[in-house]
Amino acid sequence: MEAGPRRKLVVASVMLGMFLAALEATAVAAAMPTVVGELGGVGRYSWVFSAYLLTTTATVPLYGKLADLFGRRKVYAVAVALFCLGSAFSGASRSIVQLIVFRAVQGLGAGGVMPVAVTVIGDIFDLEERGRMQGLFSAVWGTSSLVGPALGGVVTDLLSWRWVFYLNIPFGISSAVLLALTLPEDGEETRDRRLDLVGVASLITAVTLLLFALLEGGALWGWAGPQTLGLFAASGAAALLFVRQERRAAEPMLPVELFRSRLIGLAAVGSVGVGAIIYTASAYVPMFGQGVLRGTALDAGLLLAPVSVGWPIASALGGRLILSVGYRRLVITGGCLAVVGTGLLAAVDAASGRLEVMVAMLVLGLGLGLTSTPQIVAVQSAVPWRSRGAATSSLQFFRAIGGAVAVAAFGALLNARLRLALGTATLGHAGADALLDPHARSGLGPEALAHLSSALLSSLQPIYRGLVAVAAGVLVVAIAFPAGSARSHALAEQTAGATGRGGSGGEGGGGGGGGAQR
Repeated sequence: MEAGPRRKLVVASVMLGMFLAALEATAVAAAMPTVVGELGGVGRYSWVFSAYLLTTTATVPLYGKLADLFGRRKVYAVAVALFCLGSAFSGASRSIVQLIVFRAVQGLGAGGVMPVAVTVIGDIFDLEERGRMQGLFSAVWGTSSLVGPALGGVVTDLLSWRWVFYLNIPFGISSAVLLALTLPEDGEETRDRRLDLVGVASLITAVTLLLFALLEGGALWGWAGPQTLGLFAASGAAALLFVRQERRAAEPMLPVELFRSRLIGLAAVGSVGVGAIIYTASAYVPMFGQGVLRGTALDAGLLLAPVSVGWPIASALGGRLILSVGYRRLVITGGCLAVVGTGLLAAVDAASGRLEVMVAMLVLGLGLGLTSTPQIVAVQSAVPWRSRGAATSSLQFFRAIGGAVAVAAFGALLNARLRLALGTATLGHAGADALLDPHARSGLGPEALAHLSSALLSSLQPIYRGLVAVAAGVLVVAIAFPAGSARSHALAEQTAGATGRGGSGGEGGGGGGGGAQR
């Protein structure tokens, strides 16, 4: 097969992967209020997201290193297989505990789908093309995300929330098979393929203990309790062990030398903020639509749709402007829009309708799109092929860790506020669960509905205000981003053949001599 058609098929295969990940993110978020209404356990609501984010976070850097060691194709197939397996079992769950466990399995695969797909794009396109292609992929992601909430709501309302998980399977299988057939790559046989198992174990331990302390520690023992403080301390110790291990490992998951670059370090910090904002909004904005506005799963999901419009528009625009205006101006503009969007979201109250929320989400999507695409392109262009998987996955890792910690922390805040507003007995019974289930909600009286809606709104508003602070942090990081053109920060590239594997040429100037074949 000729290089041009083959490269188009590679692009098509990873586009399917993007579509798969976007459907999961938005369709599942739209269905979750109904899931909790049916299975019960609003107190465990945030765990359904956090379990997925926990395993995703822990495995993203591992997949990036595996992709560098064993090739993109094999690692991508394994990731998709795990994702599809977790999706199948999630759809078959009979309790909230089962769903949490199987979401964790799903996350084991998701940790590899997005970073490997994005890495492949960095491999087969040079700097001039990379910005446009990342913008195009963001547009595909946004389009599928736009379909996701509506699809998740319609499927949940007409069939069952279980089919929201089952829909992932055919897209995943198609993506893995197509990539296996079209992406040629020669493994680097001379490289040391020993895995950093100590690093993997210490990272998983650190993230797990942190999330458990945030989600359960305050409720079980109080925030100042010795058990809670012990969990935080143990998590910190495991994180220090992870950092120490990464400094000495022959093949570290997150090479420390990458973060000596100001550009890569700031992009990583910015990714933490982007992840915190988008995952928190995906988790807690649908609750406003289905609980406070008393809509259906479709109504709740549609509140997220404007993000999926704004993000790809801004990403595509940013991708085309990277070479002419540089990274810094784009990420500063994106940070400003993110502050405005979260500010509009924080202003919603009992008198607000869907329009106010959707406008806020549109502005937020524009801001996150202008922030994230320059970060990805900047990091991919600053490293050679042999480090690109680890570098790309590092951004995915920091985005996931930001989302996992934020969802967990805001989930603890939500539960605490609900307990104060409703009382432990009400939270433990049908009250808050029934509010999120349209069928159960129909059996509640007007006074009970008003009380429950008011309690949920007062519990969600601090979360939205917290996102304003996170967006302000993203803006501060953007202001600190290094000035200069995109080419001035890029590694000189020598792309070869259809796969365009970058050489390890000298740093500095040249933004990509000898582009990939078209």
